[in-house]
Amino acid sequence: MAITVLSKKYLNQFCMGYTLPLIARKMYGLSCYKSINNWYNVLNNNLNQVRYKSYNRFLDYSKIPKLEEDDLEEQYVRGSGPGGQATNKTCNAVLLKHKPTGLIVKCHETRSLFQNKTIARELLLQKLDNLINGKDSLESQKEYLVKKDLIKKNQKRKKLENLKKAFEERENLK
Repeated sequence: MAITVLSKKYLNQFCMGYTLPLIARKMYGLSCYKSINNWYNVLNNNLNQVRYKSYNRFLDYSKIPKLEEDDLEEQYVRGSGPGGQATNKTCNAVLLKHKPTGLIVKCHETRSLFQNKTIARELLLQKLDNLINGKDSLESQKEYLVKKDLIKKNQKRKKLENLKKAFEERENLK
């Protein structure tokens, strides 16, 4: 049975009913999605997916410090870098200072002042967590889990290499 990849325009017209999901369920054993973009991606890009492993469910969030608004000093300053007049004349960079510890964070990642405020608070919280908790901070926990997985992968790779060498010696393939 030949599978033809449909163009996005034709796929939009074809997906109005449930014919494509039913065909795809029979061919691929997939559950029925109604979203057009999802089906286009499933049919065209299913071999190009890269798996990202999230460690968030293994982290201990109980020791994260809380940011009090009274402890923060916020200033809006001019940004720098590429962007020309939009960055040189507008004060959309955020300078956030935590008064009790003296930590300072400057954020100018986007043009939006509101987005820069939220990003600056996240960065300050991360720095404060690293300062207060040390080895128990979220960043350290994540690094530990990544190293642990890397050690497991290396052990598995070495074991497979040893098995392959043993097989080649046993069968006299070299």
